[in-house]
Amino acid sequence: MAVTIEGVEITWLKHDAFLFKGEGVVVAIDPYELRSVPEKADLVLITHDHFDHCDPNSVRIVAKPDAVIIAPQNAAAKLSGNVKVVKTGDVVTEKGVTVKVVPAYNVRPERQRFHPKNYGGVGYLVTLSGKVIYHAGDTDVIPEMDNLGQVDIALLPVSGTYVMDANEAAEAVKRIKPTHTIPMHYGSIVGSKSDAERFAKLVLGLTTVHILEPIG
Repeated sequence: MAVTIEGVEITWLKHDAFLFKGEGVVVAIDPYELRSVPEKADLVLITHDHFDHCDPNSVRIVAKPDAVIIAPQNAAAKLSGNVKVVKTGDVVTEKGVTVKVVPAYNVRPERQRFHPKNYGGVGYLVTLSGKVIYHAGDTDVIPEMDNLGQVDIALLPVSGTYVMDANEAAEAVKRIKPTHTIPMHYGSIVGSKSDAERFAKLVLGLTTVHILEPIG
């Protein structure tokens, strides 16, 4: 299911996998378990090397032949093609799209083994059609969220277990102050639509929540 927000067409493929389209450019992020896609991507972003985010076969399915793939080192090692290795703090422009690399990690003791701070996982701030889209990656609420700057559209995990739950994602909204928010990271491995619905109730009046249906 696709939705157009602030001039950007956003399609939820499944889990944390999305397509963004604006100004004739298609960006894919964390493609996972894909059989086909509605449109091929000019730019593919990978947040970290876990199998449900870095799926080489899905990258091949979604990427155009001349696509640029942006990934941290732990994920880049698993991929082929025109791969650009990035780390937190980098700002790159590819295919006319500016991408800022931001941290993503767990702070809760019971989760730190999944995504420790030194693991190298990232999130992305993607500027497309003049709007800033924040894909948080696999993360808890972290201090760096206070300094993201303007965020027009935030994609936040809500499932709990490996990432923020709905309550924590609501706290993230208070820090980030996005105009629009799309809950993610549910319905495939952990979490369900009820997590997204609970999140929406918690942030009523703080952000406009869009609960999408996956196409994958």
